[in-house]
Amino acid sequence: MKTTYDTTAFAKINLFLRCCGKYDNGYHRLYMLMQEIGIGDDIFIEFDDDRDFGIEIESGVDIPPEKDLGYKAAGAFYDAYAEKLRKEAKPVPRFPYTFIKETKNVPSQAGLGGGSSDAAAVLEILQQHFEYPLDDEQLLAISSKLGADVPFFLTGGTCICEGVGQIVTKLPDLAGVNVLLVKPSVGVSTQECYALSDEEPAVFDEAAYKETMNSVFNDERKRPLDRIKEAAADLTNDLQAPAIKLAPVVADLIETIKETGAVYTAMTGSGSCVFGIFADEKSCEDAKSVLEEDPRTSGCQIIPSVLI
Repeated sequence: MKTTYDTTAFAKINLFLRCCGKYDNGYHRLYMLMQEIGIGDDIFIEFDDDRDFGIEIESGVDIPPEKDLGYKAAGAFYDAYAEKLRKEAKPVPRFPYTFIKETKNVPSQAGLGGGSSDAAAVLEILQQHFEYPLDDEQLLAISSKLGADVPFFLTGGTCICEGVGQIVTKLPDLAGVNVLLVKPSVGVSTQECYALSDEEPAVFDEAAYKETMNSVFNDERKRPLDRIKEAAADLTNDLQAPAIKLAPVVADLIETIKETGAVYTAMTGSGSCVFGIFADEKSCEDAKSVLEEDPRTSGCQIIPSVLI
């Protein structure tokens, strides 16, 4: 018997990203506001009970299957599920053949979390199909090993993420705010970006910054757009400056988007995608029209979306 599922793995932007030092194991300790947006990859999974167990993935990306985060997520889920059953002295069933198809709509090397969102979507479908065998702690353990952004995508919406990304705190949502993404043809290596940030680490009052951000973004009395406006002067991405050294076009795009009247403009994640927050859908669409005619954005993907 075959059973199929499909879903959308939505992308994200970082409204801020602060590097707060490093752990002894070398991982960066982060403090971020992560926000889902309305573009995403299409995820399809087919379970075939009549075939021997195996995992197959079709992603349209020229990489070995075992390097794809969706493939890794499926493998990690089955390993964790089998281990749980063994610990409970229960028989491990014959798992079905699992075919995963990822239709990529989210630009890569952009800081939009496309691969991590795919992995979270695969985990959620597997949980649903097997009637939620793993608890939140087990799922967090899997997702944290897959990537720093995966735990966020299991929650989605608007969240503060800390540690290496595994400490996720849900915030009042910012849904409905318009955003315009501009992705240049050049990408930024996350590893290189973090390495450069270590050469000139950010210095700031971490406790005061957290107090300010928590106060503003937990205030449900204010509209989502007003919360962003209030915080805009303090919103910072500590990876933006090192990314600009690797891809100077990022700085040009930030200034170009600002000129169109964006409420707030920044790079997301480790780049190279830049975004602008706009007051309404019309101003966002107007900005898109202007940027499509601007020679400074030649070769860029320009994508209007919305916070969800």
